[in-house]
Amino acid sequence: MTTWRPTLPSRTATTGTDLRVFLLAGIATVLLTRWLLARMGYPKLGGHGTGLHIAHMLWGGLLMAGGLLVLLVFLGRRVRLCGALAGGVGFGLFIDEIGKVVSDGGGYLYRPAAGLIYLAFAGLVVLSRWVVRRPGPPAARTARAADLALTGVVSGLTEAQRRSALRTLEGSTRPVDLALVRLLECVEPAPARPRVRVPDVVRHAVARGRGAVAALCAHRVTLSAALTWTVLQGAVLLVGVGRDLAAGRLRHEPEWGAVTGLVVCSAVMLGLAVAGAVRLRGDRVRGLWLLRASLLVDLLAGQFFDFVVNQFSAVTNWLVGLFLLVVVSGALRRTRQAVAGAQRGSRPRKASSASALS
Repeated sequence: MTTWRPTLPSRTATTGTDLRVFLLAGIATVLLTRWLLARMGYPKLGGHGTGLHIAHMLWGGLLMAGGLLVLLVFLGRRVRLCGALAGGVGFGLFIDEIGKVVSDGGGYLYRPAAGLIYLAFAGLVVLSRWVVRRPGPPAARTARAADLALTGVVSGLTEAQRRSALRTLEGSTRPVDLALVRLLECVEPAPARPRVRVPDVVRHAVARGRGAVAALCAHRVTLSAALTWTVLQGAVLLVGVGRDLAAGRLRHEPEWGAVTGLVVCSAVMLGLAVAGAVRLRGDRVRGLWLLRASLLVDLLAGQFFDFVVNQFSAVTNWLVGLFLLVVVSGALRRTRQAVAGAQRGSRPRKASSASALS
């Protein structure tokens, strides 16, 4: 007797890109909406003098419905991107009005709304990374190759897409995989897009800019600055809160829970950063791992409380935290690669020395 086991659905071939478009569109929509409304004095769309107000949550719901209908009805890579973009903008407009749904009477300007918006997007980022990285069922590779082949039937395949799909099926002798290989080889190439002539000066400037950013992120001074900033951020906040508490300036603070959460996250962040700094000399991989963990605590938890306390002025700290996470994650990846290369390089030397002794 066989037991039935539920199987997780397979991912599409473009899951990572589509999720990034959705999240970036949503975050940009929230920030742009808040900035525009603040500049215009929070106007209301609706009948003049009638008291009618049309919340932009409605437009967000309509955009999300439009993106969903596009994905349900049509096929193709561009259609999926358009659906992700429309859904992201719609979700941004929808979640921006969370203060009117979860509120104590403050409405749109409900103070914890900024933190709730940040928490929603942080949760979606964690969920999307888990979805992209999970191994999936055994037939996941076949499903992704079939998804690419279906995209090719609709709009053609670029050579890079064709090679990627064929590489996914390489070495398989399953009949369905062999049939997919024949289909991928028969799919017409994607029509060539008209190339826009970019001046050489612009191309060289972009290349130099990318190189400068990569060099800046990989520089030792930048990593030292990341370590210093991480330690000082936690220490300065703890000292500042302690000073304000002793002076009685926090007596009328409306968000005591958020202040407490921010203090706890800062203490954890500071402890991890100090531990990472201590371990850097003896075990660089472990030290960088602890430093990255400190930044993740700040981005996944501390920034939620920071947005509740400081509202959208906390965007600056959030951007700085993201940049430092990129710097530290890059340094950790390069260090791990160097350690792995050194270990691989040491094995033949050990074997040769053993053979020489024999």
